[in-house]
Amino acid sequence: MNAPTLISLPHLSVLEVTGQDAQPFLQSQVPSDVRQLNAERAQISGWCTAKGRLLTTFVLWTIDDGYRLVLASDVAEAIAKRLKMFVLRLKVQITRPDNLRVAGLLNPPANVDGLDLPAEPWRVCRNAALTAIRLDAQRILLAGDDAALAAAAGHTARGNADAWARTDIEQGFPLVTQATSEHYVPQMVNLDKLGGVSFKKGCYPGQEIVARTHYLGKIKRHLYRVQATQALTAGAEVRSAVLNGQACGSLLSTAPAESGTDWLALAVLQQDAVGGAIYLESDQGKTRLTLIDEVMPQHESDAPAPA
Repeated sequence: MNAPTLISLPHLSVLEVTGQDAQPFLQSQVPSDVRQLNAERAQISGWCTAKGRLLTTFVLWTIDDGYRLVLASDVAEAIAKRLKMFVLRLKVQITRPDNLRVAGLLNPPANVDGLDLPAEPWRVCRNAALTAIRLDAQRILLAGDDAALAAAAGHTARGNADAWARTDIEQGFPLVTQATSEHYVPQMVNLDKLGGVSFKKGCYPGQEIVARTHYLGKIKRHLYRVQATQALTAGAEVRSAVLNGQACGSLLSTAPAESGTDWLALAVLQQDAVGGAIYLESDQGKTRLTLIDEVMPQHESDAPAPA
């Protein structure tokens, strides 16, 4: 049985959206339905361009005076700056708290430092210093200050971020970073299947394109797991032999395999390209990719209701 493992996640950062108009502001900006959130419920979401392309994805939950978002650190500053452009006269503040850090628990125990941990995906437990969000069967995301995270460590083992990145790939978690910003519409990375898109809410940037893609069923690129014997980099362009060497997609996220010899990745690929050889091409030559499977997450609306 795998032991509980605490992993520092400096590649993730926290943004806060607070103020009297925080809910209507976010509701008008993101594809998920922010009104479904409460003190015990988080969700995955994202932010799109007017063309429906994801600038980033994030985990979102409520705090007393607004919301917190956990997103990729390499886009956090740019996202905060861009979001501020849409505040206008609304009573909203967008900040990056200096005192908050992000960590993760792999194979989490039932509680840490007296805080009972959530048992169901997207459920939230918290105390004054620490917030815990269950992402999936294997992982819990933690946000708090250094002292709270140190206390949460308890007797857990310490792991490195590669183990967390591998689990992102195993679970099909779509983290959009600087390398892949504006590459994908939400359906290409399964954001809709994970509950990060509502087709019943009002307008938000890119809504027309996202809705049209959904109702016309014209999504041609899907999320797959792939493997290679050489190092892989997020954002790398994938080519297809079936398409005579044309580009057919790109790598969303990558991680070294536990074996230490291979690499794993999530890749957004054209559906008609995966029937033959797929590869990366560089000055050093071709890197062959082995297709593992298509990522087919369970939609949260199809998941069993919490007891």
